[in-house]
Amino acid sequence: MNAYRRIVEALSSGDRFLIACHVDPDPDCIGSLLALDWLLERLGKRSQPLSHDGILPQWRFLPRIERIASPREPAAWSEETWDALVVVDCEVSRTGSAAAWADRVERVINIDHHVTNPGTGHINLVVPEAAAAGAVVYRLIREAGAELDADVATLLYAAIMSDTGSFRFSNTTAETFEIAADLVRHGAQPDVISREIYETRSWEYVRLLGRVLETLQRSPDGSVAWIVLSQEMIREEGARQDESEGFIQYPRMVDGVEVALFFRETESGAVRVGFRSKERVDVSRLAQEFGGGGHPRAAGCTVEGPLEDAVARVVARTVEVAGGGG
Repeated sequence: MNAYRRIVEALSSGDRFLIACHVDPDPDCIGSLLALDWLLERLGKRSQPLSHDGILPQWRFLPRIERIASPREPAAWSEETWDALVVVDCEVSRTGSAAAWADRVERVINIDHHVTNPGTGHINLVVPEAAAAGAVVYRLIREAGAELDADVATLLYAAIMSDTGSFRFSNTTAETFEIAADLVRHGAQPDVISREIYETRSWEYVRLLGRVLETLQRSPDGSVAWIVLSQEMIREEGARQDESEGFIQYPRMVDGVEVALFFRETESGAVRVGFRSKERVDVSRLAQEFGGGGHPRAAGCTVEGPLEDAVARVVARTVEVAGGGG
């Protein structure tokens, strides 16, 4: 039995499923989450998608987005009994408050594409060569024999487009374009999806970006560049806590930079760190050193504050790795 068939059979054998994604979600995470919710509905199952953190306004165009609930807020669904927890685009530990459900269900099904995922579910499908979690979910839907419609095509196209940087990153393959073409044939609209995800921002977001770019620094050899977002900046600009998506692309675009870092202070005082690299450095290994994970070219972690100390620790180690050739 192939790995995809095993997951489809696991989804077919249960009746009630919770689906969770990682903290600080991105469009691949959300699109894959909702596409799995769509598939379970087609299989005649009861499902509830969960996200520990909130949904960005520019994602509100995504079909089924209103179905996502917060595991931090008691609701009718939290009083129900569930057969399984499906974790998508991460391992269980990265789902925030949704992780508590792993001990309340009969089994955990883990679907991911991150090479750092240790596969701690009862049933695991981790496909590191997949361009996005959305590509894995696409194959599951095809394996299940469900016919694509415009809603799920939109969800999966948004997932794959975002995780490949609009098909610019090194994880983009011929198969990626083949899947994207099939999704367009079934109703995904590339222009609409791209505009909503990349070109719809609040006034506060743009103001905050200006403040963050003022913090731009780079290492003496120019191989590492970083930017910093503090809670003070967020308060002063009247921005939301989650208004920083895409900021990391700016230090990455500096000529000569191999690794870009983005430090975001949270309300609790912890610091979320984003890593991006161009060619040499496997940043998934760097993120793992600080308790995180991800891909060779894109990864993340959360470290203890205060902010200045976190920046100093992570920058020092990153410069050591990038300057030494990775």
